[in-house]
Amino acid sequence: MSAWAWIRLALVAALLGSGGAGAAPLRLLPPDPVYARAAGCPAVRVDLPAATHALPGGVKLSPRPTDIPVGQGDSAICYAYATADMISQRVGVAVSPLDVATKFYFADPARLAAIPDPALQAHLRAHPGYLADIAWARNAAEVSRDRNPRAEPYFDKLEGGEEDASALLYNIDGLCEERDLPSHEGYAHFTARFAALRFSSEVRAPRQCLRAVGATVAQLRSRRADAFNAGWLALVKQRCRRRPLPVPLLPVSYRVASNQLDFMERVEAGRAPHPRQVTRMLAMVDYALDRGRAPTIGYSWYELQERDPKDPDLAADHSSTVIARRREGGQCRYLVQDNTGEYCSRMRAGVRERCEDGRVWLLESELRRTLYSVIYLR
Repeated sequence: MSAWAWIRLALVAALLGSGGAGAAPLRLLPPDPVYARAAGCPAVRVDLPAATHALPGGVKLSPRPTDIPVGQGDSAICYAYATADMISQRVGVAVSPLDVATKFYFADPARLAAIPDPALQAHLRAHPGYLADIAWARNAAEVSRDRNPRAEPYFDKLEGGEEDASALLYNIDGLCEERDLPSHEGYAHFTARFAALRFSSEVRAPRQCLRAVGATVAQLRSRRADAFNAGWLALVKQRCRRRPLPVPLLPVSYRVASNQLDFMERVEAGRAPHPRQVTRMLAMVDYALDRGRAPTIGYSWYELQERDPKDPDLAADHSSTVIARRREGGQCRYLVQDNTGEYCSRMRAGVRERCEDGRVWLLESELRRTLYSVIYLR
């Protein structure tokens, strides 16, 4: 038996032996179940692995970083933080959101077909368009021009992504823990390294195209960015002590819009999602929670915080992991884990009272207003 096989067996044994509330079951859920709302909205909570993150330099703050979700800081990759939470809960280890984002943008999706896991291969056969879906998701990413007037697709200037594609791509090369590639406060741990990369001679005068980034879409490539991103990939490889996944990551998704802006445009055009579609999404959330999974949802950040009238972002597309459910005040409430790093005091009136250390109880009626997607792992 290979060394990787022995390690994988050890991980499986550890997870199976962990027991107790919040343990990540290794069994796979059926690929196409019948969804129904949880009658009576019984209380349930899915625990995530213990936090390991910290701020650069170990700055002491209240609340302590380890008591709040890993924060995305000034980055615009909330999808990666929500997906990392979803994966972490499934595998029983806190994985790095920056590693999730790195794989989403640059991992070679063709390598998925070579992974010898029968469940993963069955999943790929059932979704023959997965390569096109990943390419679409990558092409939908945007490039920030903040201190980047040429709009070079440097890793730390990329914005947006898809949770289901990210989870599927994370099957490649095993997991990287948050403590190896820290992601708290976005790119704060790597500010100096990014500056060094950006102004290195190789980036300023690139001499060759680099294979490390050759598998991504043209939208995420340029000569300067290729050199920068290859340098980032080398650092990730150096820091990550990769471990094999104890279970394949098989995402199940359903959406009524491609993003929050698309959702809003559909509503304004008189093509709002049918109530049955919204109920289906909530039923999928219930299904996942009741079976020990932490689903991610796509919705509007403005459900949590009032929009600044000067903010040009009308949609505030956001992604969060749902970790609990309970009935209170005559309706279901869902506990969403917010990764923006915002303090509860900044939440809008009526919501801040239901917020504790970055985890917010949202009413079902609030979710119904902007919910457009649900993803969970089988």
